[in-house]
Amino acid sequence: MSHVVALLLFTITVAGFLVAAGYYIFCTFFGSRLLARCDVPGEAQFDIDPGMNPLRIIARARPGQDSQTDVRVELEREGSWLWSRDVKLRFGIDAVPVDRLQVDRPGHYRLKAFSAGNTRGGPRDLAAVDVRMRVHEPRAAVYLISCSMLAGGFVSLLLLMAR
Repeated sequence: MSHVVALLLFTITVAGFLVAAGYYIFCTFFGSRLLARCDVPGEAQFDIDPGMNPLRIIARARPGQDSQTDVRVELEREGSWLWSRDVKLRFGIDAVPVDRLQVDRPGHYRLKAFSAGNTRGGPRDLAAVDVRMRVHEPRAAVYLISCSMLAGGFVSLLLLMAR
């Protein structure tokens, strides 16, 4: 009987680890798809419908740059200005979130990005702005359950082995 309990506790422990690691990999690497990319300076046009929610706009520094720049990002929907954001990119930092979007009806969007103000190292080709669709936000409940499985199974297994 103790072998069955030990096997069950070991399975729960391994399952907790696999769920936590798998969920992290899914959210990080497979949790979104690139919809549009805009170089700085530049613009990108794209169509969005509610099935693509949630969307995230991210500014990224080009690899190998040894400077910093301020980037202004503007978003228009079918010719109407929606918002503008200023983002400070320090090179060496992978990505800086600009905004999240939830659209309620289909539309044609235009994203513009250009250097704003403090630019050291030249204004062209320093950064890009990505629009990602179907962004999966990690949920704390999944991590809480998987870590509980991992910790509970491991501690119970140790207590069983100590007997």
